[in-house]
Amino acid sequence: MSRVVVIGLTSLMLAACGPGDQTSAPEVAAPAPTAPASVTAVNPAGAWTKIRITGLTCGDNCYLRIQPIDGGEANEVMCSAELCTPWFEGQALAAGVTDKAWEVQMGTLDQLDNEGTVMDDNFPAIIALREAT
Repeated sequence: MSRVVVIGLTSLMLAACGPGDQTSAPEVAAPAPTAPASVTAVNPAGAWTKIRITGLTCGDNCYLRIQPIDGGEANEVMCSAELCTPWFEGQALAAGVTDKAWEVQMGTLDQLDNEGTVMDDNFPAIIALREAT
């Protein structure tokens, strides 16, 4: 029994490392983020907010760090927009992403941990994303 726990803990520790930290263990691809059925729009239909993307943090989920262009509080949010998928899969932002202005439509998603347990059923999320015009 203790052998299984040690192997399980070792696997979890290796899975928590970034791709550059894993030298002997095979890389396990994170599941592609998908928009759960519980996506809820917060902005009125068609309302877009201009933001800057200032970073990306990945753990059980990946989160974009965003700053409203017109001022206001910076925030870490989930993203269900298609443009976020390659960033989340690669756990890195593409070159130039932080140099651009973006427009987002905000909503909420279920925030899940690695086991699929709902941690927050009303987590702020980008539901639509495009380059600002």
